[in-house]
Amino acid sequence: MVTELAMPKQFATQTKPFSAKYSGGRIMISTSDTLWPIDRSVMRQIWNKALSMHEKMRFIHTNYSHENIRTSSYIISLMKYFIVDEIKME
Repeated sequence: MVTELAMPKQFATQTKPFSAKYSGGRIMISTSDTLWPIDRSVMRQIWNKALSMHEKMRFIHTNYSHENIRTSSYIISLMKYFIVDEIKME
């Protein structure tokens, strides 16, 4: 992800487009009205939760709502892009 997101790249959640860029050890999410930093520890928390789920359930955003992480929909969208397209996460 570090290499792939060296320059901003466009993605979308189920309802909102966003761009993501790796910067200073974080992934910076930019929407039309907000900038969200995603730390490695938060990304790891969602990743570990995804690993515990059945494959068909991993990319359903509502499965992460009880984690109380505001950026979970962005993280799930990024994971889906990198996993489904078989680009390895770093």
